[in-house]
Amino acid sequence: MHLSRLKIGAAALVLIGSVALPATTGKAGTPAAAPGSYTTSTVLIGPAQAIGALYQPVKPGANQSIGLFLTHENNDFIGSVPCVQLAQRGFTVLCVKSQYADQAAANWDDLAKDVGGSVTYLRSLPTVKKVVLVGWSGGGAIMSYYENVAQNGLVACQDPARLDPCGDDLAGLPAADGVALLDAIPGIAFSDLTALDASVTNENNLRVRNEANDMFSAANGYQPNGDSAYSPAFINRYLSAQGKREAKLVTQAQALRKQIARGNGQYTDDAPMPVGRDSARIWEADTALIAHTKGAYPLISPQHPDGSAPQVVDSVRVPSADQAGNNAWDRSKGDFSANSFLSIAAVRAPALKVTADSISGIDWASTNTATVANVRGIRSPLLIMSMTGHYWLVPSEMYFQNAVGTTNKKLVFVEGASHGFTPCTACATTPGEFGDTVGETFNYLGSWLDTNFAG
Repeated sequence: MHLSRLKIGAAALVLIGSVALPATTGKAGTPAAAPGSYTTSTVLIGPAQAIGALYQPVKPGANQSIGLFLTHENNDFIGSVPCVQLAQRGFTVLCVKSQYADQAAANWDDLAKDVGGSVTYLRSLPTVKKVVLVGWSGGGAIMSYYENVAQNGLVACQDPARLDPCGDDLAGLPAADGVALLDAIPGIAFSDLTALDASVTNENNLRVRNEANDMFSAANGYQPNGDSAYSPAFINRYLSAQGKREAKLVTQAQALRKQIARGNGQYTDDAPMPVGRDSARIWEADTALIAHTKGAYPLISPQHPDGSAPQVVDSVRVPSADQAGNNAWDRSKGDFSANSFLSIAAVRAPALKVTADSISGIDWASTNTATVANVRGIRSPLLIMSMTGHYWLVPSEMYFQNAVGTTNKKLVFVEGASHGFTPCTACATTPGEFGDTVGETFNYLGSWLDTNFAG
């Protein structure tokens, strides 16, 4: 098929009539939200020409002037729930497939450049007046980082405490007008650290293990068919061992990089650094950890769709630990290199502790991927939404508390919603208990966007 091309500055390229994503019309799918039809077209973004989908309403309306952007460190968000739901509500939405298929191969600075190209592209559209970054899951870490650097400059990512400071080529990034975080992770490095199997003692031989630190051992409190119940002593020992394993990996990556710089490495530009047995988060097995907020916040439910009646919010999640996945090669970060590990997975955790309502002992300033740290630099309107059928409730409260740079911030929770926004059926005590969590989430987000950016 012949593809006609329209150059948009230096940041993007629109492909009309693309085979990969032809122009189509999406139909209404959520009656409560009265969604409209939309068209899609293919867009190539940034220096890497990452592929994206631009959703535009068929019938012009007020929401069309608000351009929304979503991406992830390694997933393809094209056609994802947030993109479709927001497009149905009349917003202009750009959803970009990450240039990286594997998180372990990702470069944090390059992802920020893709965000910059996307913001520039959305601002080039004559119908768009405001641009808002929507960070879902790992995308939350990217969006908070980007807005922090765009609003505060290189000082935000070149702090001496960083294990891998950003490059000078991130200077002058165009800031967005607002940020919405949807069940965002605390940071890529934190997420990877807390997935490390603490029983591993030798990175070159993963069969060498300290059984006293095995979270999948019944002797330590593991229950494969229910909620595990670890003792405080085991939890503290396990988390401490995770921090120590992470420190060894950081040292290994730094040593490999120094060898390359001296010219005596096995390779001239980078070095492979696989990391295995890395699907062992203790709170996935023991739901008594990171189980509830400290403060009272709005909880969206069928009874309170506007999030009225603030309360201490409890997680309703069920155990989700994956012992088989922890032992599998295809679930490991086998494609890490020394550079990619330092870019996205390196963090200092000298005294890691996790309780029912807190996470501490992390040097958040040591990594550019930390949502907890990056929200401090955001000065634009900020919405934080967390799903109680998942496990990021406590971190979401931490984002809210740390977002001291903006006076326009909101934290709300969606009762019974899974990480993918659908109702967590395994969490419900009665069928249909949580109602239409997808509609509730995006109706609330749409209302917040209208209130803060329409007109």
